[in-house]
Amino acid sequence: MNILQDLAHLTLLRPLWLLALPVLALLWWGLRRREVAERPSLPQIAPHLLAALIIGGGEAGRTRAAQLILGAAALMAIAAAGPAFRPAPSPFVTETAPLVIALDLSDGMANGDVPPSRLERAKQKIRDLIALRAGGRTGLIAYAGSAHLVMPPTEDPTVLQSFLEGLAPGVMPRAGQRPSEAMRLAATLLSTEDQAGTVLFVTDGVDPTDIANFPKDGPGRVALVVAADGGGAELDRWARDADVTTVAVTVDDSDLRAVNRAVSSNLARAAGEQGQLQDDGWLLAIPAALLLLLWFRRGTTMHWAIAAMALLAAPPDAHAGPLADLFWTPDQQGARAYAARDFPTAAEHFTIPAWKAVALMRAGKYTDAAKLLEPSQNRDAQFNRGVALVHGRDYQGAVDAFTATVALDPTDRQAQENLDLAKRIIAYLAETRADEDPQADDKDNAADGTVEDLTGDQGKMMRITGDTQLSEDAAEQWMKQVQTKPADFLRSRFAVEDATRANAPPAAPATPSSGGQE
Repeated sequence: MNILQDLAHLTLLRPLWLLALPVLALLWWGLRRREVAERPSLPQIAPHLLAALIIGGGEAGRTRAAQLILGAAALMAIAAAGPAFRPAPSPFVTETAPLVIALDLSDGMANGDVPPSRLERAKQKIRDLIALRAGGRTGLIAYAGSAHLVMPPTEDPTVLQSFLEGLAPGVMPRAGQRPSEAMRLAATLLSTEDQAGTVLFVTDGVDPTDIANFPKDGPGRVALVVAADGGGAELDRWARDADVTTVAVTVDDSDLRAVNRAVSSNLARAAGEQGQLQDDGWLLAIPAALLLLLWFRRGTTMHWAIAAMALLAAPPDAHAGPLADLFWTPDQQGARAYAARDFPTAAEHFTIPAWKAVALMRAGKYTDAAKLLEPSQNRDAQFNRGVALVHGRDYQGAVDAFTATVALDPTDRQAQENLDLAKRIIAYLAETRADEDPQADDKDNAADGTVEDLTGDQGKMMRITGDTQLSEDAAEQWMKQVQTKPADFLRSRFAVEDATRANAPPAAPATPSSGGQE
């Protein structure tokens, strides 16, 4: 039923290709007319005898081959017209949509069958995936017999790296392998995100007794399996019963590409909201290929058509110049360039402002992206404009953009947090400038001076609290001074969380829905 509803919205991305159909019909009519004209008219001879007496019957075979070619060409012309009826995944949705990584810290992850160990290989893959998703919000959960939040979704990969290095089976308060606990925690994190998210399990297996506890609904879920034996039958059962897409770890990045494809499939609905449709013309290549298989019958081979069909079946590359416009829309060419990480070219092709702005930001042109989004008075445009201005260090402009976002949607918690952060950055910079040079306002026209870093006891004492706001440099210096290792910190925090959960009173039973019958 959903397919029929999608077909009701069928459209053509390149309708001018349908002009080839009348030309092909004219060619078919000409061939038929020629065949009739060349057919001998001898009514006094029975047709079955006439067929046996005529020399050169291969002409009919060649005529039928021409009709096969014309039929296949008609299908390819319709395919080139770009029939589309379903949303297409965004070229950057897998990089920008939130992703929560659940890392298995059970004892089996210390196994060395995958060198240097399953856990170390898992960490390597997580680091590579975070780098591949530069700019995307990524969170981290550790689980064994219980699940614990390591870092909520963040766009800063450096924060995740330090905690990732400290993760080991020894930091977990309970032994076991219960991904169901991690799934519930990840679903809670993703429920507060604006976009649909995905949970990635990096594991070597699953406890068979935990399969029944796994939530049936919730965010999309993918598992990167780091066991050399593929995880066994239990993992196959878990993938089937819990609707988890499994990907085996590889020595190259093909496993990460498979993970991204699975994430993209999970987020296709969210990407469809951008308005881009998927070109499904390739489906018509299947019946066209079946027709062309008849070429191999005796008497039907036609060498002259191979070049023409190859041209239709293999369109040129997206960067081939004006010829590419015959096969792809500008936004599709931009999507192909974006997927190839050629962000400047993608920005040139995109016509949808939201996509063009993202490509500009990935190309480092934050000011251009902000100018492009400025006329669009909607929540997403103003929010992304604020993000671009922050990256471009125009903090006052970012305040204006986030203020406009909050005005458009007063309930937007994320925009309000970014607005407060931009204001704190401005206040911090003003305070820092005043501390360095109290008379800076009176020396705007003076020559530039030399500023030296404070050393020894020349620094200013600061008390760090939970509400203290630090610059990136100050936070990095403070982290370097912390003597507690990340593993020790995580071990203590997880133990406290587990003890708190154990001592918590049981949850009250759910209240029956008021709409049901008592």
